[in-house]
Amino acid sequence: MVIFLIMIIIPSIVVLSFIMRKARQSAIEKSMTLVDAKTQELKIQEHKDHYETEAVLGQNSQTLNLYRRIDASFILKIGLAIMLTVLGIVVSQLMGWELAGSDYVVVGIISLVITIVLPSTLRAMYVKKRVKKLTAELPWMIDLLAVSIQCGMTPEQAFKFLATKMSGINPDFVPFLQRLVRRTEMSGLSNALYHFSREIPSTETRLFCAMLEQSLQYGSSLYEQLMELSREIREIQLLATEENIGKLSAKMSVPLILFFMFPVVIIVAAPGIMRVFSNG
Repeated sequence: MVIFLIMIIIPSIVVLSFIMRKARQSAIEKSMTLVDAKTQELKIQEHKDHYETEAVLGQNSQTLNLYRRIDASFILKIGLAIMLTVLGIVVSQLMGWELAGSDYVVVGIISLVITIVLPSTLRAMYVKKRVKKLTAELPWMIDLLAVSIQCGMTPEQAFKFLATKMSGINPDFVPFLQRLVRRTEMSGLSNALYHFSREIPSTETRLFCAMLEQSLQYGSSLYEQLMELSREIREIQLLATEENIGKLSAKMSVPLILFFMFPVVIIVAAPGIMRVFSNG
């Protein structure tokens, strides 16, 4: 039986992987086929920035590297699909479920779909979660940068100092800051800030980089500008939190209607309805 399942699952994995690869290539080609050349260039840059962000985050995350390795390896996907199928069969035997031949095929197909879809989904979710966490903790980095500049450091020295000290707040900041320092040494701070804003894609990061570059260009007080920006970013995050809290009441109304109002209506109306039917 296991050999039969393997003979079914492996060709299915090959066919579905080929179809998924062709669909992905078609989607990429479609996204690249744009009328405006500037829009096409921005689209390509977004793909590059996404992979750069993922690669930088992978320097401190074994979990993300595991997701990437599974998603990129066809052999690992086959092995994982077979393991999930065997595990499903073992669980069904332990639970005493009687499965027919078609049920085994369904278990194999479900395992195949999970193996193909889950790694890429987990990668995207992991990167999005980490970027969101970095954005939430960006005001702490700005505060430390402002204090370092107030102590007499240049912005380049302050970033180099933060690259060695930010691990206590969020280790994911360290590789991004190290890349910023290396780019600053090679091509200047302005170019490094541009790439930093693209590698951590968020409104707060773009505001930080634009403000810092403008302050350096026009010679305004960096300490005061950074502290003001830190306060504004915290206010933006607080407003976003309040907005989510405001949406929570509307979301809670759905389960309240389904699991509270309808049962109460039934309990209140049931005696009267029963009397009507009994009198009739």
